[in-house]
This record gives sequence, C-alpha cells and structure tokens, in this order.
Amino acid sequence: TCALPIWRLFVGGIGIDSTTDPTQYEFSFSLPVVREMAGSEGGGGGGDKAVAIESTVAESITEAARNMALRLSRDMFFEHLRIIVIGEDVARQGLKQVINPFIWQIYFNRRSRIAIAEGSAKEIMETDTWVEKLRAEYLQSIYANVEFNGKFIDGDFGDFIDQIYAFRGNALLSKIAPRKEGVYIGGAAVIKDYKLVGWLSEEETQGVNFVLGEIRGGSIVVNDPYSKDRATFSILRANRKVYLLSTEPNFHFNVKIQVEGDVTEITEERKIGSEEIELIQNLVAENIKEQINKGVYKLQKDYKVDLLRLNDYLYKYHPKIWDKYKDQWELLFEDAQISVDVHVQLQDFGVTE
Repeated sequence: TCALPIWRLFVGGIGIDSTTDPTQYEFSFSLPVVREMAGSEGGGGGGDKAVAIESTVAESITEAARNMALRLSRDMFFEHLRIIVIGEDVARQGLKQVINPFIWQIYFNRRSRIAIAEGSAKEIMETDTWVEKLRAEYLQSIYANVEFNGKFIDGDFGDFIDQIYAFRGNALLSKIAPRKEGVYIGGAAVIKDYKLVGWLSEEETQGVNFVLGEIRGGSIVVNDPYSKDRATFSILRANRKVYLLSTEPNFHFNVKIQVEGDVTEITEERKIGSEEIELIQNLVAENIKEQINKGVYKLQKDYKVDLLRLNDYLYKYHPKIWDKYKDQWELLFEDAQISVDVHVQLQDFGVTE
C-alpha cells in the first residue's frame, strides 16, 4: 500500500479580532485558492477570487488551526505565512495571551510581518487590490518600501519577539489602516506593558526612527520662507550617536544626527547658489529636529514609555549607572532632558552656480 498524500492549506495571512467573550478571538485566515491561481486546463481562470478568507472563533491560534482543519479537511501550513494583523480592540485588551501561542510553536514563519490594525484586522485581510493576486503577498510587499520611507516601523515577527522580551512588554509596531483602495502603513502603534496605548503620526514615527538609527531612506519637503520655493530633500544616509551628559538633577541625553542626501526637486528650475544650499540644509535640519521633538514628547509625556531605547544605551555603555537607576527608570525617563543636534549635508545639488 502507498501512503495517501497530505493535503495542506498554505496560510498567507492571519487577522485577529476581538469577540464579545474576552477569552475568545476571531481568527481570519487568508488562503490561496490554487485552482483559481493556476487557471483551468484551457489556460483561463474560473473567474473567482484567487484568495479565500475563512474565519473561526477560538481561544488561541492553535485551536483555530484545529477548527479549520476539521471544517476544511486539511491541515494548516504556516511556514509561508506573510503577515499577522492584530485588530485594535485586541491590542488594547492585551497582546500577551494572543502572541504566546505563536511564540511557543516553531512552525510559524518568524520572518512574517506583524502589524496593528486601525480598526478591524479582518477588514485589512479582505482588502482587494489589483497589484497582487494574493492579498498576503500585497500586504507584505508594501513593507519593501522601507528604503524609501522612514514614516513607519520596519521589522518582522522575530524582531517583535526580541523587542517585547528585551523591553519588558514595550514595543513599537507597524500601524496598518484600511483605505478605499488597498491599505496604508504610515505611523506606528505604541505598545506598553503588552497593550496598545496609542499611535504615533507619520512625522512622529520618522522622528523616533532618526533617534533609533533606523532611517534608511525617505524624503523631506521644505519651503524657502523668502522665495516661497519648495525643495524636496531625499535622504541617502542617516547616522546617530547618543551621549549621556548628566544624571542629576535629571538625566540629560544628547542625540547627534548626521544626515546626507540630495535635492531631487525644486519648485523653480534654476541654478542653486551656495547661500541657498546652506539655507536648504538648515531648513531640512530644522524639519528633522521638529519631527524628533514631536516623537520624543509623545513617548515621554503622553505614553510615558521608553521606546527610544535609552535604557538599552545605559545598559550597554553605562552599566553601573543603569544598575543604580534601573528600578526607577520609568519615572526617570519621563523627566529626562533629551537635546538634539542635527547636521545635514547635501551631496548632489543638481545645477548650481
């Protein structure tokens, strides 16, 4: 006798939403419909959608997978998982109960993306787009634009696990929101003690990314207050260094940001003189500093959570100071002074005098 083939359902994405029972969640699975993707023998598809969204209510992802296997007579296969989307209500209730089963099981793809939805995760999973046949493939592919934009949080599920453990339940996660066509990933979700406590705007997120040293691209538009011209500055590189200046009466940190980039567009097509180059550099530096101050203020004063990783900096570079103050750090962070110096250098000015 020969063994029967094991039929599997390859899960592309998982959406997790709350139910009326706080111990139960609605799990929505994005499942490719292979016969529709491949088309019929004659070469044409059947006209139906290439992806099915199937949902079930369960206490955990493990139970949800079992429910689906009983309903669809197939085993769920998660090694090709592209994205996990957690609904806003679930995140505000708490992530620990939801996330732990993912961590315990080894067969979940640690390189899949994870995001917090503005509203319902299922709505995100059901998004139709002409860009990709597979919704999960589309949702993952939009994150590839990180090299062009610093206004969202980049990172996969493995990064999130490392972050949530290292910082005792605190993390920054990507925010994902439904739009009329497709989805939008600008901004960030602020996780404190495993719960969603609020959002960062796109500007605030980019400011925090500068402090974290996570900027690998993006652009900044500035306006010349004298000529009313508008210039677009494209970021090529950004580096940051953190210094501890004092601990008393409050902690004082200095963050130095070095940014290099090009002017890729200017309102009026004309020559740019040396004075204007210096002006643009100063305007971009002021813009970046403003973004950083907004993000820092939000984390310090509104959410009171150190997601700037200053605690990690102290642990690594000032261990004796960290040992002395670590038990009081949450309170000390709120009153810490964080000064910022930004230096911008234009590499390519286009046509110059």
